[in-house]
Amino acid sequence: MTLKAIVFDYKTLFHRGPAVTAEMQVVLAWARDCGLRICILTTDPMNVKGLCIQHGYPEPDLHVQQADVPGRKNRGSHLWIDVVASGLGVENHRLLYVGGTRLDWRTAINSGVFFLHAQWLGPIPETCLVIESPRDIAFYASQFLMQEPRFSFSYDDPGRKLSLRCVLPAGATLPADPPKGSFTLQEVFTYHRAIGVGESRASDMLTLHAISSLYVEGMLPKGALFCVYPSSKVGRLSEELEQFVKPAASMVHGYYKDDLLVRAVEAPDTSLARVNARRAGRPSPVSIVNQVQTVHLGAGYRGKVRDKTVIVFDDFTTTGSSLEWARNLLVSAGARQVIALTIGKYSARYSTYDPKPGVLIDPFSLSTLGLYDFAEIEHQLAEDRANSGQMADLFSRAIKDVPW
Repeated sequence: MTLKAIVFDYKTLFHRGPAVTAEMQVVLAWARDCGLRICILTTDPMNVKGLCIQHGYPEPDLHVQQADVPGRKNRGSHLWIDVVASGLGVENHRLLYVGGTRLDWRTAINSGVFFLHAQWLGPIPETCLVIESPRDIAFYASQFLMQEPRFSFSYDDPGRKLSLRCVLPAGATLPADPPKGSFTLQEVFTYHRAIGVGESRASDMLTLHAISSLYVEGMLPKGALFCVYPSSKVGRLSEELEQFVKPAASMVHGYYKDDLLVRAVEAPDTSLARVNARRAGRPSPVSIVNQVQTVHLGAGYRGKVRDKTVIVFDDFTTTGSSLEWARNLLVSAGARQVIALTIGKYSARYSTYDPKPGVLIDPFSLSTLGLYDFAEIEHQLAEDRANSGQMADLFSRAIKDVPW
């Protein structure tokens, strides 16, 4: 199941001038043709049906005003979306909210609902996704929210409080703007090349596909913590991931924490170490120890991780040693669930590492534990071989600006 309804603050729809109105007529007609329901929010009583007729819009499926909200709570309260979800008979993660004020943004994020800010109502000081015209609503809906979760590899292990999701095989090639025509994931995340995909950057598209897939799957609870696994250098994170994860986290009332995972000691570049070992015909020197003895949780998060869902981003993973050390640290600090999310995945294998009986992890201090303090188990991941083709098609549509 994917997107079921779009929620509009009335100010995004009415008396916005002929250009916005004409474009909104097309978007709302498209939404109807796709079977999406429409809800309009107003604070005061208003003849919404009459205004829709006046503007040439389809009649909404639901109109919610402040009098319908328990306790007549002001905009910003999650109760507004509770009323919407109940009235339409859908879950929150089946909704898209289009608003134009800070209170709209707060209403959405306090409900864990995907939010787009309508730029035609003016700027917003908060960090969120901004759309310049109504047609962008259809782009975000069709590209990200009306697709089933786009993961080539997945694995769920409730006993270890782990969910792993990987968007694409590491060797995937996707369409890019001409004259380049195509790109690899390594060009974006390893060599830091700016790749255009229609009106977006490839790095932003990939990251938003990852996050929106979690949203569609219903895996993003309110108050989740987001972080990026640190690079091998002290104090460095993946710029491509970090520059988009922060605003993306705010879409669903998540909190981006750039200092949750701390690289305290420089570690070998695992990708380079694997390549050099392969070229020399030797076994790879990479193990979880490279992470265990160099990464810990920030001291300021004592007591702040307990009972939280934490989403850990990384650009690539091979067998998962970095993600596994992050999971061990976070679970030791009391996390309810760890979602390990990567853009690229080398192979369909993943190894979990559990501390052996009697081995204790202090998540806030640098560890001296070694490889033999962990029990390693290899797992075969569920694989969706059709996903690469689906992602390539979605990128092609973005480049060609195909009508929705």
